[in-house]
Amino acid sequence: MRRLALLLLAGLLVLTMGLVLARAADAPIQVQGAWARSTPMLPASGHMHGTTGAVYLTLRNSGATPDALVAATSDVAEAVELHETVMEGTVMRMRPVARLALPAGATLAMKPGGYHVMLINLKRGLAPGDTISLTLSFANAAPVVVDVPVR
Repeated sequence: MRRLALLLLAGLLVLTMGLVLARAADAPIQVQGAWARSTPMLPASGHMHGTTGAVYLTLRNSGATPDALVAATSDVAEAVELHETVMEGTVMRMRPVARLALPAGATLAMKPGGYHVMLINLKRGLAPGDTISLTLSFANAAPVVVDVPVR
């Protein structure tokens, strides 16, 4: 009887893990090509206060429902914002945006000179070869945690 109970428990565990993996593979939002710009520690001050960083990535909504990226967080920065780069006259500026639309079946490339995730008041330098964690929050889909290499 005990052996049967263990077999049933093992089968249930395998089934549960299969469902979790299937959900991850079938998640409506996929993240590709994420990377962060390197940002060294300021040598004169020895701290990062006031220093910003940027993360670039591509989002794909393979679901049938429109969604939107509405926020991001990371433990390497005091604040994280979604930004766009715009030309104002002859000056290129960055400004925050409240959300980035992801229509069903659409791809959004976040790259230098366009949309990006801004890391504000970094807590440490970002050196090439490092990896940082970034959590992306969506209007509908579950949050996605991304390991972002620094280059």
